[in-house]
Amino acid sequence: MIKVSCILTSYNRPRGVQEAINSVKKQTYPHWELIIVDDNSNAKTKQMLQHLVASDERLKLIQSGVKDEDRYKTTRYATCINLAIPHLTGDVVTYLTDDDIYYPNRFKQMVKVFQKNPNIHIVYGKQKVVHIRNGLKVREFLRPSIGVTKHPMGKVDHNSFMHRRSCFNTIGGWDDNPQYWNHADAVFFRKLVQHWEFHPLHIVTDEHRIHPKGIQSKMRQNKKPWMEKDTE
Repeated sequence: MIKVSCILTSYNRPRGVQEAINSVKKQTYPHWELIIVDDNSNAKTKQMLQHLVASDERLKLIQSGVKDEDRYKTTRYATCINLAIPHLTGDVVTYLTDDDIYYPNRFKQMVKVFQKNPNIHIVYGKQKVVHIRNGLKVREFLRPSIGVTKHPMGKVDHNSFMHRRSCFNTIGGWDDNPQYWNHADAVFFRKLVQHWEFHPLHIVTDEHRIHPKGIQSKMRQNKKPWMEKDTE
């Protein structure tokens, strides 16, 4: 059986990260592990994560321990992902952030592609993007499939794809140079497409929430969300 390793990055969002974790636990495919990398969040978030991990052996928690004065030195979500890589035991790898959720059949449908096609190394799905204001959904749209491609940059979200763990043997990990703080996923994609194509799964696999204090909203304002205490 193919085992899925999911890397979840977390920072100061207790409700959001709990929803993200629950979306993994609700997967219809049973063979998975969840590596949560928390980037030295506030006490409330840390306490909640410790409680959740203690109750489920499929969950592992890594604390980055980063000091506030060191946050600017790297692209934080890429750094956190790299912290998880040595702990992975799965055959395929996927990613999640604490403002996204997976839909229940995501792992099952993606794994089927890898099982049937040993030469495929990367699979991605469609994504529902939801804008939230004052707790209410005010707008939503679908990030569509772009077919088999070597040009996923800016078109595929890093929460919507899965790749074979063996890819790391060829390209290494994520580049966390601080100059990539707003597009480290695109930099990683460029490394991947030097060797493999992205293959589409024509279903909606996940949901991304955009809200004023979220990472994506702050990035659009040219802010560095990993440096800001009110990021949620």
